[in-house]
Amino acid sequence: MLKRKVYQQLIDWKSSQQRKRKALLVTGARQIGKSYIIRHFGMMQYKALIEINLLEDRAAQQSLSRATDTQDFINRLMLIARTEPVDGSTLIFIDEIQESPDIMTYAKFLVEDGRFDYAFSGSMLGAAFKGVRSFPVGFVTEIEMRPLDFEEFCWATLPTTSPLDATRQAFLDQKPLEKYIHDTLIAAFRSYVIVGGMPEIVQQFADVGTLEHIRPLQLELNRQYAYDISRYAGRRALQVQAIFDELPVQLEEMNVKFAVTSLDKTARYDRFEQDFIWITRAGVGLKVNRVTEPRPPLRRTQKASNFKLYQSDTGMLVARFSQSLARAIYEDSRTVNMGGVFENVIAQELVAAQFEPYYFMSRKAGEVDFLIEGENGIVALEVKSGRDYLTHASLAKAMHAPGYEIDRGIVLCRSNFEVRDGILYAPWYASICFSQL
Repeated sequence: MLKRKVYQQLIDWKSSQQRKRKALLVTGARQIGKSYIIRHFGMMQYKALIEINLLEDRAAQQSLSRATDTQDFINRLMLIARTEPVDGSTLIFIDEIQESPDIMTYAKFLVEDGRFDYAFSGSMLGAAFKGVRSFPVGFVTEIEMRPLDFEEFCWATLPTTSPLDATRQAFLDQKPLEKYIHDTLIAAFRSYVIVGGMPEIVQQFADVGTLEHIRPLQLELNRQYAYDISRYAGRRALQVQAIFDELPVQLEEMNVKFAVTSLDKTARYDRFEQDFIWITRAGVGLKVNRVTEPRPPLRRTQKASNFKLYQSDTGMLVARFSQSLARAIYEDSRTVNMGGVFENVIAQELVAAQFEPYYFMSRKAGEVDFLIEGENGIVALEVKSGRDYLTHASLAKAMHAPGYEIDRGIVLCRSNFEVRDGILYAPWYASICFSQL
């Protein structure tokens, strides 16, 4: 079984039940391991697990959606269940809740009833709960799952965690790692860029140790995402699909921002705004808005109509290009521009570390790839996929421009840890240290 950081969050939720009872809602894109982790959690932490899948069991979905009150809902649950509940130690897990989102209105009353613990899970493809009559705010703990981050990938694929521990210390000390550790993690990071963080694919890579058979699985996942768009995006499915199709094209061309006119020559952002919201809520894309001032709070000057769009999983993104790109990443080719792909990985890692990343661009300073707000101020990050990582005029200008409040600059690149002119050059794999910011 793949070790996931979210498991500790489930443990924390269970222990918090003694203070204030809440239902658990785990959301996220398809095939990222939501059902598996909740099922494992239920089996390990409770004496009884009752699982109902609303997508696979249509009769159960129809029965529960017809309940008239809380007791009627529980009665229907017990008649559907194939497992006997155990007083005080039963988790009722209702999966694929997006098939009947109004069932969530019962969560408040089920929690107040107090006989069982409840976990709901769903692929939040679009605003699945937007039309719910009364979402039980205050009675639900929501956890959003994402693909495995690079550290979780290393847990599955490296024989020991000592290189990760050494990396954290090197990040704090701002001193280089031993070369063999650096080389090991650079190779692991390149593999992660290609494999990505979808659990089935990571498990396949961990079991076999080769990239064989990875690409067909990724292409199938992309097809499933396209199918889900057609199924759940309603009347805007064609527009959402157009965005999904355009995403790798925009990254390949290394546009400073997503060109909405690529969808339609006369297109304006406000016409497609809800479609971009849908694709990010679905966990399919990561939207990084531009800010006009690098000062806290960054959210204050964000421009939602000026943004970059990344795919939520690097492996699924790489599979959408020709296989020569994956080969270039693996072989460290100098002939292919991989900047957009490496930016995508860092965006994925920042979001996994619970940051809301932005990018900055101005006539005075140029473009800075990412800005985040850390505990000690604003951190600017530049991502360099090539060998010219010492060239970053925009970052240097932004850090020294009067009136700007950038407290720290980091260049993520192939280099070992090194400090020059107040800027930390850190290897790509230092993304495991983002939480330290």
